[in-house]
Amino acid sequence: MLAAQFDSDFTKNAFRNYLKGFYAEHSRQMKFCGNTPELFGEWKESARQRVLELLSIDHLPVKTPEMQIINEVKYNNYTMKKIQYQTLPELVVPAYLFIPENCSSPLPTLLCPPGHGNGINQVIEEEGAYYKYPHAFAEAGYIALVPEHISFGERSASGQGECRFDHEALNLLGSTVIGYRMWELQRSLDLLESLPQVDSNRIGCAGLSLGGEMTLYLAACDPRVKAACVSCFLTSFKGTFLKEPHCTCGYVPKMARDFEHVDIASLIAPNPLMIQAGTLDPQFLADDAAEAYTELLELYQMLDAANLVTLDVFEGGHEFHLDPALAWFEQWFKP
Repeated sequence: MLAAQFDSDFTKNAFRNYLKGFYAEHSRQMKFCGNTPELFGEWKESARQRVLELLSIDHLPVKTPEMQIINEVKYNNYTMKKIQYQTLPELVVPAYLFIPENCSSPLPTLLCPPGHGNGINQVIEEEGAYYKYPHAFAEAGYIALVPEHISFGERSASGQGECRFDHEALNLLGSTVIGYRMWELQRSLDLLESLPQVDSNRIGCAGLSLGGEMTLYLAACDPRVKAACVSCFLTSFKGTFLKEPHCTCGYVPKMARDFEHVDIASLIAPNPLMIQAGTLDPQFLADDAAEAYTELLELYQMLDAANLVTLDVFEGGHEFHLDPALAWFEQWFKP
């Protein structure tokens, strides 16, 4: 019989092996290949437009949302307000807004997109992984905003998260849930810029895992983000989404054909960028992060900005490395 002539292990792995070859032949079609700042500027404009095209959110409006305060909790030197704001008539974003006390002048501000899990409450309450980092930044004198993503926490109909359904439904309709989330983060930037306490020239973004992914896309696509910390995400499509199954929301159609993680991160340059990677993270490997950093460093050097990109490899797992991240933003926002 014909089937008996084939090695079963080869047959089982054949399509995965085919994907590796397909990636090798067709990926990174929009990689920057120039060698001057002028060529980079031209590439950056066209590449950013292409990323936005792939995210498929051009049908969504641009409108600064109005904030409604639900309640507030006072801490020693800052207040945490539970708020909500509309991004569309049908969509309401619950969020936590941290405002330091006695802010007589506009303050540096951090946007804190959550990762996969239980949403904004997990970010502000969990001792592990997130280390309550919005609280730490507020204590250090930063305004911080933690908005709830579509599909998670208080925006999950089942309470268990609808990430896969929301992703696939939007794909079927010609859009992406990553795009919708980034668009809502842009509306969060609009909201922050409307607050008199916020210094719009000192807005940063920092997130873990999916929060790191959203930080990557937002900082790449919206220049209002002046500094970024991507924690436990910035590695490669090759080493993550194309190597083993991940949440389907990260599979943006055609993205890996045109770009790698490092290409998207290149759109942040020359703004300050920290990449964090835990040596014990089983999915987003520190070696892959180091490879991306090496390529980014060459770009930043060409732009005479080598000190504006850094790699923080730490002994730990899939978690936010708080102290180096805080020091990174202090370096640029409180010189």
